[in-house]
Amino acid sequence: MHKTKGESIMAVEYVQKLYHVAITVRDIEEAMKFYCEVLGLHTLGSLRGEESDGALLGFPGQRIKINAEHLVGKDSDNATVIDLIEFVEPGTLEGKGPVTEMNRVGIDRLAFDVKNLDELYQTLKARGDVEFICEPLILNKPTGGFFKAITFRDPFGITMEFLESFDEIPEGCELA
Repeated sequence: MHKTKGESIMAVEYVQKLYHVAITVRDIEEAMKFYCEVLGLHTLGSLRGEESDGALLGFPGQRIKINAEHLVGKDSDNATVIDLIEFVEPGTLEGKGPVTEMNRVGIDRLAFDVKNLDELYQTLKARGDVEFICEPLILNKPTGGFFKAITFRDPFGITMEFLESFDEIPEGCELA
C-alpha cells in the first residue's frame, strides 16, 4: 500500500476487529472474583508467572513477569476479550492521572486483531508520526499458538497494540 505525500494512510485494510482490552489489576485473584462472579465472565486462558521480553509492555531491555486472564462473556464467538493483567516483576503501580506506565491499575491499551502485521508496521513506520513502543515480537498466545505483536501510542498517548495470530512461529522469527 503506497501513498503519495499528503494522502491518508489508513489501517482499514488490515484491522479485523478489536481483539482485547487490557486492564491492569493489583491482584489477579481478587479481580477474577469480580469479573467472573459479579460480571459472569469466564476464562479462555490463563498465564501465571509468564516471563517475556518487556518491550511490548513498555519495558525495553527488561524481562518481565505477569499473571493474566483472558475473559469473555456468554457469547464468546468473535468476542472482544477482557485481558486482566497483574504485573509481578516489575510490580503493578497504583495512582491517579493519565496512564503512561502500562503496569498502572486501569485500562492500559487497546489491542486489535490484524492481518499482514509486517506490512502494516512498515506502512505506519513510513508515516513518520507514529510513536512505536516496540518493533514486532513473537509471543505465546494464552489460548494456544502465537502472536506477532507491536505496540504504539495514538496521538493522545493511548497505547494501541496490533496482533496477528499464528498456529506456528513464522519462519525466520523466534519467541521473545
